[in-house]
Parts: sequence; structure tokens; C-alpha cells
Amino acid sequence: MGHKIPLDIVSGFLGAGKTTLILKMLKEHKGNEKIFILENEYGKAGIDGSLLSGNKAEIKEIYSGCICCSLKGEFTQVLKQAISSIKPGRILIEPTGIGKLSEILQIVQQPCFHGTIVTDHVITVVDVHEVHNYLKNFGEFYKDQIYHAKIIVLSKTQEIPYPKIQEIVNLIREHNSTAKIVTSPWDQLDIQEILQEDKPYEELSKNEDVISPKKLNYTRKQPASSRTCHHHSGADIFDNVSWKGLRVFSISSLNAVLSAVSTGQYGKILRAKGIVAGKKEWIHFEYVNGQWKCSTTEPLKLGQAVFIGQNLLSEKLLELVEGANAKSC
Repeated sequence: MGHKIPLDIVSGFLGAGKTTLILKMLKEHKGNEKIFILENEYGKAGIDGSLLSGNKAEIKEIYSGCICCSLKGEFTQVLKQAISSIKPGRILIEPTGIGKLSEILQIVQQPCFHGTIVTDHVITVVDVHEVHNYLKNFGEFYKDQIYHAKIIVLSKTQEIPYPKIQEIVNLIREHNSTAKIVTSPWDQLDIQEILQEDKPYEELSKNEDVISPKKLNYTRKQPASSRTCHHHSGADIFDNVSWKGLRVFSISSLNAVLSAVSTGQYGKILRAKGIVAGKKEWIHFEYVNGQWKCSTTEPLKLGQAVFIGQNLLSEKLLELVEGANAKSC
């Protein structure tokens, strides 16, 4: 066969910083090849795709569900179509934060792709502030994301003392003894520090048990409901509420929404993000475990937001964002 297209995966839990890292990868990319990005959103609001859209890359979003369960067939078809029609020089996949990296690897390594793509960089982004919490509460797929990575990039390490970072590195090493771990603050990080490797992932994997869960030591949590993809705990544990609308927010009204979400009265919200119309400019907001961040961004046709967590009160959340007549997507 001819030249194979290199494929990168940027995995990581909810809010770890996957999209931010991809933006950095795109901005510091030195080649001229066409890049195709496949985004998997848990929910029906394409926030990350909107943020990535101005970076000279072809983007396709798959909404709701997860790549490794109900969307496996769609994912395979989208990837096949992109290879034949777009003819990218590199493919980049950002899976949903609640997906298992091992199952994504199994999909891209299907026989139908053997002659066309080669898995290059397999990256997991780890929020240094949340490692203990997520290992304890979401161990099955969180450990899976760490275990199957060849490169682990710690995010949010600014102002974290070295002993604390070393403690996190030691904890990660209990679940992955061989991955390259990058600890540099991202404002000081050259993307080549992440991407430099001696061999592609698939060459390394020939001599390593890279997609076997045998070494993982966890108790599988049983799903609360009978779903067909019961083996994938992320899709069973989490709820999502998506919104699209024309509401224009003042600073005070947006602050009221964000403050209310943080209280827990609408359920346990782990992750929220959105792009909404402001009085003067459009606003991009991000929420991870009690911490909000807002910035201005390019306008969309409709405002949109997604909330991910547990035991979410969907109707009340929608009323909070838009009022009594709000509708979910």
C-alpha cells in the first residue's frame, strides 16, 4: 500500500483541556498538510468544534452518545469518507471525555483502516487538580484513559509546587509505567516537547500489551439502567442537557446563571460549556468542578450550551438558561 495517514488521538476526562491542547497543536503545527479533526461531543451542542473552526482544518462533529458505543458505525463511515474525499495529511480525533481510550483504539485499528491510517500520537490530558478525585469516583474509564496513553500531558500545573506534581506523576505511574509524562506549564510548553517520539504508536504496540485491560485493577460499577452498551460506564453514569437559543445575556444575567449552576441545586454538574450572545460581544464560558472562566469569542447563528453531570434536573436547567419556554436539543 501507499503512504498511510498519521492519526492522533487527544483523550482526557471532562474539562481536562483537550480542546485547548488541540488549539495549541494547530497553532504551532509547522507542516502544510491538510488536517481533518473528528470531534465527539457528549450532548448536542458543538462548542469545541466552533472553537476549532478557524484553524485551517476540516472538522466533523458527531453528537451525543459516545464513539465506542452507538456511534461506532457512524464514526467508521465518517472516517472512511474523510479519507476518500478530503484526503487529509493528518487526522486528529478528540473523543468525549467519558469515553474509553482502549475502545477508540480498537475502532481506528479495524482491518478496514489497515491500509490507510497509522496511529501516531495517543495522548491523554490529565487535570493535575482532579486526579485523586477522578481515580476514586470514576476509576473504570479514567484509569483506562491513563493506561492506554503513550503520552500523558498534565494540565493546569501553573503555581503547583514540584513535590505535588511529582506526587501526581507517581500516582499516574501506578497505572501506566511507560508513557511519556509532560509536566511543563502550557504557556512555557513547545508542542514538539509533546510530540517527539522515536516510533509511532502502532510500532510500539507490537511488543506491548497496549490494549489489554488485564493490568487494570478496578471494580466495575454496574449501570443504573439497562442500556445496550452497559460495558461503557461513562454513558451510564452521566447525564447531559443541551441548549440552543437566541437569548442575549447581560453580564449580570450570565453571572446569575453561572452562579446558580455552581450551587448544586440543578444536580451535580461536573462540566459545562457554551457560547452565548452578550450585549456587545459573544461570550465563551467554561465550567469544571466549581471553577468558571469566560472570554469573548466569534459569534454563532445560535447561542448554545451543554451541561454534563449526574442527576441533572433538565427542565429546571433549561428554564434557568432561557426561561420557562426553553427547549432542549
